[in-house]
Amino acid sequence: MTIGILANLRKPRISEIVPALLEWLNAHRISAVVGEELYRFLRLSGNQAEAVSDGQFAQRCDVAVSMGGDGTMLTLARLIGKQEKPMVGVNLGGLGFLAEVSVEDLYPKMEKVISGEYTIEERMVLEASLQDSPGVRAYYAMNDVVLDRGSSSRVLRIRVHVDGDYFNTYYSDGIIVSTPTGSTAYSLAASGPILVPSLESIILNPICPHTLTARPTVVPASSVIDLQVESTGSEPFLSVDGQSDSKLKSGSKITVRKGAYCARLIVFNDHNFFDLLRKKLQWGSLPRK
Repeated sequence: MTIGILANLRKPRISEIVPALLEWLNAHRISAVVGEELYRFLRLSGNQAEAVSDGQFAQRCDVAVSMGGDGTMLTLARLIGKQEKPMVGVNLGGLGFLAEVSVEDLYPKMEKVISGEYTIEERMVLEASLQDSPGVRAYYAMNDVVLDRGSSSRVLRIRVHVDGDYFNTYYSDGIIVSTPTGSTAYSLAASGPILVPSLESIILNPICPHTLTARPTVVPASSVIDLQVESTGSEPFLSVDGQSDSKLKSGSKITVRKGAYCARLIVFNDHNFFDLLRKKLQWGSLPRK
């Protein structure tokens, strides 16, 4: 088995945790590969891990480990892409809905990974195709595709079609097109519904709509969603998983559909999604007099 490790270099404990994990893997006769930037940052040697480029990372590992927060996990999902290698996240950040393994529980969980004592949870991915003057560009998101007003003070006018049928025209700060996995991310902050991540569906959630009747809507995963920017004098942005940003022009068209591959997350049998919700969102823990 070969373990691939991706880490957020801004996390202060990386210099302590990653070398210790590499030493532990070596003691268990498990090979490791890391990105070239991490290799240089930690001043690793070939005895500890092999440095690989981003393009080789997914091909060279059997299991990928993310060390950081949910953002690092999203970066790893994009790096793995169509290779669909199993992924597990170690949480060094905040809430950690995706990176749910704690540092304290790292080695017991890695024992389970090595022995195969886990299940794979497949999460749907969105494909967003941007049609503008340079041509057509494709992006992939495990959480969400967001069209917003960027730095402009003007609201956007976004015309939405679902499966070729006219759905609505939103006057809003933007719109979030989210997977069930992303329902606990930006969409949740925008008052969207929480969906069990194993569902196959898509959330359409307007951001600060200029009408009280506009509400989040859940559509089937088979839907093809067309977003047309009709605003003038604004500078809308397309953001994919909060990481890939593209400045758009009025008239730009974004088509969002279910991706052709899925993200494969390693989950353990000692908890479930509802346990995670109660813990992360502190449900049932309100102070009482």
